[in-house]
Amino acid sequence: MTAPAANEAFTPSVAVTLDVLSAEIELAAARCIRLDKTLGEFMDRLPTAERQTLTESLHGVDLLAQHLTGLASFARTASFTAPEDVGAPADAALASLTLGALAERMAEGLGKPVAETDDVDPGDVDFF
Repeated sequence: MTAPAANEAFTPSVAVTLDVLSAEIELAAARCIRLDKTLGEFMDRLPTAERQTLTESLHGVDLLAQHLTGLASFARTASFTAPEDVGAPADAALASLTLGALAERMAEGLGKPVAETDDVDPGDVDFF
């Protein structure tokens, strides 16, 4: 793949874009499943009276993991049938990502050349 001209928008195919999006949703689902497992391990340490609140939260995390897995499957399946010759302008969408590591993975997956001088901030972890 050749690098786009400076004034030309970066436009990977819709099929590739959906495939890369699917991979990122799968990663989010895997992280959600890991969170569910970790929270489940903490449940055993809680007094019985406090377990109900955590149980309700675990159901929400499980539902979120299923939701993400379904969306990933949808995007992946759509990527198989999407035309390779139809592009999806991606510059603005990539620029809107606030997590640097996510933006970098997606740009790489989409085939966007990244200049060696680009400093990508992986993003900060927010603690609540």
